Amino acid sequence: MYINRERNHLKGVNGMSVDEKTESPMYVYESTVHCTNILQCLNDQWKQDILCDVTLIVEGKEFRAHRAVLAACSEYFLQVLVGQTEHGLVVSLPDEIVNRDAVCS
Repeated sequence: MYINRERNHLKGVNGMSVDEKTESPMYVYESTVHCTNILQCLNDQWKQDILCDVTLIVEGKEFRAHRAVLAACSEYFLQVLVGQTEHGLVVSLPDEIVNRDAVCS
């Protein structure tokens, strides 16, 4: 949402003031902390095993994770996880792909 401080009224996406529009106005809200807040929330959920929907097995050790985060951060996981809908999915990673120390960090 854009606020014109000189006139103190809201601006719609196309720059017209709300009262100039005949149809329902569309607003845009911009936040400088939104991305940080989402990542912090996902990290907190992961630490508490909340909504973790996949288990990774690396060198025999299990790690819980969020599929969406893995797929968003890695082409490898995107390819492995796309289309997988089963509950309690377990993915065993070959030792040559990653080691446990890298996953733990």
